[in-house]
Amino acid sequence: DWDAYDIVGFSSVYSQHVASLALAKGIKERWPEKIVVFGGANCREEMGRALLRLFPFVDWVVNGEADLAFPKAAAQWFSGKPPEGIPGVAYRHNGQIVDQGSGEAPDLDQLPYPDFDDYFQALKRWAPDYVASAPISLEFSRGCWWGKKSQCTFCGLNCRKPNYRSKSAGRAEAEIKALVDRYNVDKVILTDSVLNMAFFKNLFPALAEWDRLDELFLEARANLSSDQVQMLSYVGVKMFQPGIESLDTEMLEYMRKGSSLLQNVQFLKWSRQYGMYPTWNLLYGFPGENPEAYRRMTDLVPLLAHLAPPMDVSPVLLVRFSPLFEQSKDWGLTHVHAHAGYRCLYPFEQEDLDELAAFFEADFEGKEQIPSYVDPLKYEVAEWKDAWKQDQPPSLIYYTRPDDKILIRDTRPCGMLEEVEIEGETALAYLACDSQRDFESLAKEIQERMGASYGGDAALREGLDDLVDRRLMLRENGRYLSLAVTPGQDLDVSEEWSGFHET
Repeated sequence: DWDAYDIVGFSSVYSQHVASLALAKGIKERWPEKIVVFGGANCREEMGRALLRLFPFVDWVVNGEADLAFPKAAAQWFSGKPPEGIPGVAYRHNGQIVDQGSGEAPDLDQLPYPDFDDYFQALKRWAPDYVASAPISLEFSRGCWWGKKSQCTFCGLNCRKPNYRSKSAGRAEAEIKALVDRYNVDKVILTDSVLNMAFFKNLFPALAEWDRLDELFLEARANLSSDQVQMLSYVGVKMFQPGIESLDTEMLEYMRKGSSLLQNVQFLKWSRQYGMYPTWNLLYGFPGENPEAYRRMTDLVPLLAHLAPPMDVSPVLLVRFSPLFEQSKDWGLTHVHAHAGYRCLYPFEQEDLDELAAFFEADFEGKEQIPSYVDPLKYEVAEWKDAWKQDQPPSLIYYTRPDDKILIRDTRPCGMLEEVEIEGETALAYLACDSQRDFESLAKEIQERMGASYGGDAALREGLDDLVDRRLMLRENGRYLSLAVTPGQDLDVSEEWSGFHET
């Protein structure tokens, strides 16, 4: 009943824009007296100003966080005044756009709990079969704590200021428990850009003890410890999104990810160990990237067939507010312009599209050579993904025996032997390299454990390098990582959740 409302707001993120604009236009044509407000990621900074300028049926645009700005604007309008003097609310006055900057950031602990009543009423009416498995989405933090240190080159999620703030563990725990009980759900999606690491010490132990969640989805950095990955499994994490992005240390440094190849592989290994499925991508197409990095990944991929494959090998998107976009000249980008798809959606000139767009295209030296070194990687990843469509994906599992020997069983297509037995110092070192280890500290540990029976550093290095040659370990910059996992939990990848998160 549109007559019951005076202000209609749209929260628009990426591909929601056209549908939101179409509905907004229809509402304004039938009820011209209503105030139409837009906010969300599609309305940040110059995008919001372009939105207000190009679409006359939009009355206000909220730039940035709207928790404080929008209620103030609504209250002021109902008192008969325009939203003047409210940071974050842009509006028209005498035909001119009044830009009032970004919205003020609230204290996240003081925000009200989200209200999903209308959502579940609609589900019960229109999709009753989905009610029992419906998740709720919660937000425990904003911004990115890693971005404050070193913003990833391709990321523009948090505008130009990745300021990080988080709800306290007590508030987060109270909120998730109250809403899970209120709506009788057991699936929760955290919309945070990155996980608050302090939650491993306070929030997650409390949720594990509560034991009411069947599935918790979140985004985390890949440089977690084995204990932290195990804690996620205790809380109910079965699928999650780690920021892996590449399997080459050179490229990870180029992206400013703050992680390495061995960290990403050990994370994938522990994910399988504890029965969780990470959803991740391999990115390519960075200006100035080293083709040799992709050849290294092409050779590496068959060794990882027992670990969860990426969803895709994807070209990096040139996103507004990302370092790639903001410092495009420094990256050698030329002819930067709104993605060609926008010309199919909006009847505007290129200059207008460039202000409205979130995604862009550009030229750079070497762009035409990308397929020559990426296509072989795509082929290997396609083989990897096909192997995981089988009833039983490939495995690389080790078993410890009472005689201190280790038996490794290998069903990977690249495996050289189905069974390999190792013993002595090499077996101890293999177990110790469950997480990446530098040779010096590893050799010292093995010597202390074996005493007089230790065969020496040279023999240990020879044994480890032999396992690398057998494709059972990785070696990088003097550090070693075992590839086999212990017999762990079975992966349970729900088609419903998998499709949801890929979307």
